[in-house]
Amino acid sequence: LQNVRGTRDFLPERMKKKQFIEDTCRQVFELYGFYPLQTPALEELELLAKKGAGGQEISKEIYWFKDQGDRNIGLRFDLTVPMGRVVATNRDLSKPFKRYAIGQVWRYDRPGANRYREFTQADADTVGGNSTLADFEVIACALEIVKRLGLDAKVKVNNRKLLEELAKKCKVKPEQVVDCFRSLDKADKIEGKGVEKELKEKGIPTDILEVVRQNDAASAMKQVGKDSEGLKEALDLIGMLEAQGCKGKVQLDLSLARGLEYYTGNVFEVMVPGVASIAGGGRYDKLVGLYGGQESPATGISFGVDRLLDVLEDRLPAQNRTRVFVAPIGETALKPAVDLAQRLRGMGVNTDMDLCGRGISKNLAYASRLGVPFVLIVGEKDLAAGELTLKDLASGKETKLKVSDLNKVNDLVK
Repeated sequence: LQNVRGTRDFLPERMKKKQFIEDTCRQVFELYGFYPLQTPALEELELLAKKGAGGQEISKEIYWFKDQGDRNIGLRFDLTVPMGRVVATNRDLSKPFKRYAIGQVWRYDRPGANRYREFTQADADTVGGNSTLADFEVIACALEIVKRLGLDAKVKVNNRKLLEELAKKCKVKPEQVVDCFRSLDKADKIEGKGVEKELKEKGIPTDILEVVRQNDAASAMKQVGKDSEGLKEALDLIGMLEAQGCKGKVQLDLSLARGLEYYTGNVFEVMVPGVASIAGGGRYDKLVGLYGGQESPATGISFGVDRLLDVLEDRLPAQNRTRVFVAPIGETALKPAVDLAQRLRGMGVNTDMDLCGRGISKNLAYASRLGVPFVLIVGEKDLAAGELTLKDLASGKETKLKVSDLNKVNDLVK
């Protein structure tokens, strides 16, 4: 038996580290005033594949099926499109609507290093904020998450309007623009010659590649002029980030396009040295209107939680939250041990206990393997004297406690 290709199991040790990353995202999202939203994993295929949402390429990657009612149903490929549906169908939501979501998504992509067909995203989005400040806020939020996880990151910024202006200057036909952007977006994944070859195969002028390689504001301004709306938006965002301590950590990257069709303005990615992008996003002002809602400016950023885990797994300490393992010795100690475990849990102490009637040495070894720092030994003789023994597995120190002083355990195991 084996996993479906592109999926994997998360055994407890790894899962605890994954939860730590998710909890860090959640804490920072809430620090910035975002509220939680959960949407179904299943959506109507028509919604997921709609032109102007994910786009033709992503439509090829949707897992979908016909249900018993002969309806075409798909698994969500991101968390943004379902949110667009939510906003379009709940018109009484207060704006700006700031939401975060953490959940699994699915794409029939080619599995590889840090690439999976089932993976977890952690998103923060603002619908109804039409200023660059909203773009700044989701990036600042992402950088705080990265900082708390102990990573050093840089931010790449570009603008879809600017790219469209550059494409027009390079005589890229309107119907070729989406394909052109998709190829440019691979610049950091395949060599320049690979991108050039792909553009030629699509019949797209390769001049665009030379223009985006210049990669600086002065070169872009020469092409599109100082009144370019897209260039101004990108530079305003960069200026705002630099003013908040990101000088030297944020740059204009004219090849950055982001693969999904719904982006309309500023786009950005958070990069960690030696690793591909760990987070990305941008402005998508037309997505809500696409689903019949009132057109609303929107922006957001999405973390690849699995990619973060792959980067951080060896750096993160064990995340065991169980503080005490209760080990009864002898049959008559079992009922008192259950009572003690329940009392500890009632005090808010994360507590496990022996369920197999093992001896003390096996229980100590088991608790050590699980990474539980303390073992509360409940022995028949100790109980007769109204006592318990708390053993610190790291130091080997044993502390005698009165059963009536169980509340002291809470202080000792913090």
